This record gives sequence, C-alpha cells and structure tokens, in this order.
Amino acid sequence: MKKMKRPGYTLIELITVMAVMSVVMGVSVVLLVQLFDFQRNTDEYADRSRAVDHLTVVFRNDVRTYGKPEILTDGTALLRWTTETETIEYTAQPGEFPEQLNVVRTEQKEGENRFETYHLPDRTTFRFVEGKDDDTGLIALSLWIAPLGTEMPNLDELNPFDRTIPKDIEERVNPKYAGNWRTIIARY
Repeated sequence: MKKMKRPGYTLIELITVMAVMSVVMGVSVVLLVQLFDFQRNTDEYADRSRAVDHLTVVFRNDVRTYGKPEILTDGTALLRWTTETETIEYTAQPGEFPEQLNVVRTEQKEGENRFETYHLPDRTTFRFVEGKDDDTGLIALSLWIAPLGTEMPNLDELNPFDRTIPKDIEERVNPKYAGNWRTIIARY
C-alpha cells in the first residue's frame, strides 16, 4: 500500500523551529544593544577628541596673535590676554558629569562677550605652563586624560617641555598610559 504525504508539520517540528528562532532573536538583540552602546561611546569619544583638537588650534592661534599670556592661579581663570580693545580669557568650569571639566574661552571685545566651551573627556586634568631657560618663548597646555581605575597625577610634577617622566613619579604614572598625556606647545 502506498503511503500518502501528509499536508502539514507536526507540533514538535513547529516548537523546535520556534525555539531556534527565539534563540537567534535573543542573540541578535544582545548584539544590537552592544553595537549601539559601542557606537554611542565611539561618538562621545570622537566629539571630545574634536573638542581637544579645536582647543589646540584656538590656543595656538591666540598665543601667536596676542603674544605672552598672563597665567593665573587663583579662581577659575587660567590664562588671560589683555589688549587695548579686547580681553581673551580661558577658565575652567565644571562639566555635565562629576569628573568632567570644560575649558571656556571668553572673548570680550567692545562690550560684547563671546564664549566657546570645550568639553574635555571625563577625568581630565590640565594646566598651562610657561617655558623657562631653554624653553623661553613657549607656552604649553598640558592635558592628562586618566583612564578609569588609575590615579590622577599631579601635573605640577610633569614638565610638558620634556616628554620623559621623572623617576620619582614614574611608579605613579603607568607608562602604558603615556598616550593619555597630551601637550600642546605654542611659541609667542
């Protein structure tokens, strides 16, 4: 006797296919969430890198245009140029997050104030240093972007004009993070 072909699938076959599809969908959702998170982190890093790059260009242009700045140590003001018609000032302001600082450049010209805010990466510390001795005529903006889990170094102990790390603080500054120390030097 000839067997007839049945017209459908069994319940076991349908449940097996549905189980496989749910596993595939679950893995896909997890991968998509990770991909979106990675993209968001990459975009934030790129935005902050562009801010530091733009700050570099503006800082160098200010030093070339206005000459030797006044380096300030009191309050939030860090650096200032004063001419007969305008004042350029760099200040440190708290950022959106607890460990974030922003550099704000204020240009006061003929009663008008213009502000530019540079959002630095989280856990960044910075300082302005004027060159001495062999480095006379130079000014440096020294930035340290501390990775999570590392200690913030005291930038007063690091010479931005000498890219080597002194032996007495070498233990505190892990050499594998040397790329996180960025120095922008300009000549006035």
